[in-house]
Amino acid sequence: MAKTKSEMFALIGANLPDNTTGLITPEKIREVTTQLADSMLYAAAGVKEVELLRAASTVAQAPSAVDTPLQLTFGAAQKSGTDPVMLNSAGQVTFNTSGSYAVRVKLQQGRTGSTGTSILLSRVLINGVQYGSPAAVKMENPNVIAVTESRVVLNVTPGQTFSVQIMRDSSGNNSGGLVPQAATVTAWGTAPSALLVISRLEAV
Repeated sequence: MAKTKSEMFALIGANLPDNTTGLITPEKIREVTTQLADSMLYAAAGVKEVELLRAASTVAQAPSAVDTPLQLTFGAAQKSGTDPVMLNSAGQVTFNTSGSYAVRVKLQQGRTGSTGTSILLSRVLINGVQYGSPAAVKMENPNVIAVTESRVVLNVTPGQTFSVQIMRDSSGNNSGGLVPQAATVTAWGTAPSALLVISRLEAV
């Protein structure tokens, strides 16, 4: 994540101390140079991203029938009305503070046990109205995972809402939805069916 000038100097002081021996490692140098490159990109635009909310669902989510939208959920409710942004258990985001926000959505789509081609659409809604164009995934294989990822930058006023829907298109098979994938190595955890990350854009 991009850092301010003072944060960069603090990182340099911590990772690249003066007059010491054996404390500066390749890993620490890489961290400083990576942060410099990342922060320069945002400094050129005069903004940085500050992550406010990260939520993920580890359950399967599927529409009940073709041409029937399903609002996606992203796990448990997070934050409250005193925070800049909050998420309820039904998957709806409410912005409580005006400003510019970057919203990232990652969906892991799949199907099992059906023949033919499944067509799964997804879309973003602002205040219940479609924002931009939908995304589409075609799944011909009965054992496949396809990932879509989108990022939008929004200038919001208090009370505006954000949500995501999926739908099985009737031109395809009535199958498919969002699927989690648990790793065999338990320490790796589960790849979520749906991931939501919201950051606020702040001046550098």
